[in-house]
Amino acid sequence: MLNTWPGDRFEKRQALLDAVSSVADTVAGNVSFGEEHCYLHPDSWGAIHDNGLLSLKLPSELGGAEADPVTQLEVLAALASIDTSAAWCTMVSATNVGSAGAFLSDTGIDVVFGKESSKSHPSIVGVGMSFGEANPSEDGYVVTGRWPYGSGIKGSEWVTAGAKVLSESKPSEIRALFRTSEVQIIDNWDVAGLRGSGSNDYSVSELHVPLELTWSGDDLPLRGGDLYRIKRPAFVVFGHAGIAIGTAKRAIQEIKSLSSSKSRGVPGQTPIGDSPHFQMMLGNIDLKMRSIESLSKNIFEQAWDVAKSRTVLSQTEQFRVRAVGAWVTRESVDIVDSCFHAAGGSALNMDNPLQQCFRDMHAAAQHFMVSPDHVGSYGALTDG
Repeated sequence: MLNTWPGDRFEKRQALLDAVSSVADTVAGNVSFGEEHCYLHPDSWGAIHDNGLLSLKLPSELGGAEADPVTQLEVLAALASIDTSAAWCTMVSATNVGSAGAFLSDTGIDVVFGKESSKSHPSIVGVGMSFGEANPSEDGYVVTGRWPYGSGIKGSEWVTAGAKVLSESKPSEIRALFRTSEVQIIDNWDVAGLRGSGSNDYSVSELHVPLELTWSGDDLPLRGGDLYRIKRPAFVVFGHAGIAIGTAKRAIQEIKSLSSSKSRGVPGQTPIGDSPHFQMMLGNIDLKMRSIESLSKNIFEQAWDVAKSRTVLSQTEQFRVRAVGAWVTRESVDIVDSCFHAAGGSALNMDNPLQQCFRDMHAAAQHFMVSPDHVGSYGALTDG
C-alpha cells in the first residue's frame, strides 16, 4: 500500500517520527540478531519498509515523503537511537529509493514502483560508485562488476550499481538497477561495527539490464521538487549527521542510566553520578550535543531555503553542508567515547549497549562522506 504523507512539512515530520515509534519495539528486539548474523533481521527490515520509512526521500508524486533535510536528520537520529545498523540501512535504501523514483523513465517506474511491481514502495539498496563496466547493447547494457558495502542487501528487492560505459567516444557512467535475485551476494561482512547493516559485497557477470532500468548521473530528475535541487553530495549528508547524533544520544542515555548505580574502583564507593569529574563530563557532552544539533539544523535549513528558492546550492554551500556532516560525526564520536570511558570496564561487556554504541559510531565515522578532509576542503574555500 502506498503511504500518504501530510503536505505540511511539520505534520509530515511528526508522521515519520510516529512511524519510527511504531517500529521501535521490533527493531530493538532484534538488535542481537544483527550482531550475531551480520545482517538486519527480516522482521525489522519489514517493519521499516511497511511503515513507509524507505520513502523518506521518494518524490511525493510517487507517494513518498520527500522530506526536508532537517526532517531526514531527525527521523534517522530517532531510529539510530534504537539501532544504528537499522538506521544505516534505512538511510541507504531511502537514498536509493528516492533516486530511482526521481530518475527512472516512466517505463522503469512501472516496473519498479507500479504496474509490474508487487509493492508500491520497493526496497532498493546499492552503491553509486562506478566499480562496474557496462557494454551498450541494442536495448540497454550488459553489466559486469563487483561492488562493496551493499548495506541491507539481504533484505532488499532491488540493487543499484554504478558502472563505466564502454565503447563510447566520450567516457560516461550509468546507474543500473537489478533485482536482488539476479546478483551474487558475497558473504564478507564480518566487522567490528555496524554489524547488523549486512554491508556485503555483491557482483554480477554479463547481466543484461534494459535501458529503462538505468539512468545517468548527468540526467536531470524527472520527478521530485525542492529536495532534488540540493543534489549530491549534500543530498546524502543529512542522514549521516542524523545517524551520528542518534547514536551519540543513545550513548548519553545509557551512561545516565548507570550514573546512580555504577561506581568506579572498590565496590560500595560513591556512584559515578556524584563525582564532580563525571558531572563535568556530562555537562560538556550535553552542551556539545546541543551545539551539533543546533549547527546542523541551521545549516541544513539554509540549504532547504536555497532549494525552495528554485536554485541549486553553490559550491561553497555544498562544501559547508558536507563539512557540517563530517564535523557533527567527529563530535559525536567524542561524545560516545566520553560515555564509554565513564562506564569503566563494564562497558566492555557484550550485553552493555555502550560497547555497541562505541563500535557502531566508530564504524559510521569511517565513511568517506564524513571524512574530516571535508572540513579542510570547506576551510580552503573560506580562506580570505
